[in-house]
Amino acid sequence: MSDRLSERQLSWMLPVMGLIVCVCWLTSLERYLGGRYHLSLESALPEALADGVFGPSRWLDAHVRQGASKPLFRLAWPTATGWSEPAQVALLDKSPKPPELGPLPAPLPTGEFVPSLQQQKLLPGPQRILFAGDSMMQGVAPLVMRALSAQHPDWEMLDLSRQSTGLTVRKYFDWPARIQEEMDARNLTLVVVFLGPNDPADMLVDGQRHGFPSPGWALNYALRVDEILAAAAQRQVRVIWLGLPAMREGRIRDGAMLQNRIFHSRAQTWGMDYLATEPLIGKLSEPFQKFVIDEGGRPLNLRAEDGIHMTPSGLNRVKRLVVEHIEQAVQP
Repeated sequence: MSDRLSERQLSWMLPVMGLIVCVCWLTSLERYLGGRYHLSLESALPEALADGVFGPSRWLDAHVRQGASKPLFRLAWPTATGWSEPAQVALLDKSPKPPELGPLPAPLPTGEFVPSLQQQKLLPGPQRILFAGDSMMQGVAPLVMRALSAQHPDWEMLDLSRQSTGLTVRKYFDWPARIQEEMDARNLTLVVVFLGPNDPADMLVDGQRHGFPSPGWALNYALRVDEILAAAAQRQVRVIWLGLPAMREGRIRDGAMLQNRIFHSRAQTWGMDYLATEPLIGKLSEPFQKFVIDEGGRPLNLRAEDGIHMTPSGLNRVKRLVVEHIEQAVQP
């Protein structure tokens, strides 16, 4: 009797388990295809099933698209005689005009890099700091928070970094929206952003695909950077945006070169800070190197095997850079 009952249980448990595995697999596959290739399984599924599997994400995506306010601007690319002057940004344009963008910038000469910007002072008193970004920030934020906490025990700090996120795909994690939520909920004074290697991929905006790299991709990517910087400017929150160091893989390296130009240009326009990591970790205009020679003449390994992330030695270099930059911004 118990054997027959077990068989009966298995007869309905196996299909149920199979359905659960199928749904989980479809969700994972949808995430991978959406993040890597901007493809969707929704069109291949019946509407009711698509709503059941992808419903919450689809609703959030539509909600964000309807509620996003995007300022329009002309990007300031570097010219042969220096950086071009950025145009005035219209924060709320009641009669939007098509954004304008010239050709993509040429690579910087060997040995050159997008320089740091230090345009801000922090408001007096205890700081409330948010660290946002992908796996690049996951390595840096805990070190910076520990160092700052030792010097400023009354400061409040939150590490919100999340692996495999970025600005290109906002369906599963929307950085501009989430940072705005944290600004309001925590009354932040400073946001530190470090992200980018996941973003060099085609971008879908309102049903239109913008191939990477292209002027349309650069403009729409910059608009997402602007969503963060505009929200911060409205709330008098300072932003420090970290530039990417040298990358080994071609597509990610090409992306970092363009992304750093965008990060710098938008920070310059909004009066925020851009912090270059290239001088310490490796310049994008030079061949990728895992090792540098330290002060004692010994080789020091700064980069992980994937050619993207950093070793503890590299992370500590960035940590010191960020801590020094923040300390210099503190008003007595």
